[in-house]
Amino acid sequence: MDEPCSALDPVATAKIEDLITRLARDVTIVLVTHNMFQATRVSDQAAVFLLGEDRVGELVEIGPTATAFDSPVDSRTKECVTGHVG
Repeated sequence: MDEPCSALDPVATAKIEDLITRLARDVTIVLVTHNMFQATRVSDQAAVFLLGEDRVGELVEIGPTATAFDSPVDSRTKECVTGHVG
C-alpha cells in the first residue's frame, strides 16, 4: 500500500488502519508511508530507506518498528523519525 491514508480525514484513516491491522493477521502487508505516527500504529516491522549521497535509495534500518523508531542503530534514522531532517 502506497500512502493509503494520505488524503483522508482522521475518522477514515482510523477505519483504514483498523482494516490494515485485521488483514495483517492473515496476510503480509507492505505499507509505504512518510507518516511515522501511522507506521508505529499499524506495523510490527519497519524498514527505513533514505537517499544516499549518490541519490540512490539506501536501506539504513530494518527491524521491529519500536526498535527502529525508538532506538535506531543508524543516526540518520533517528534524524528522520524525529523530524530533524526530511
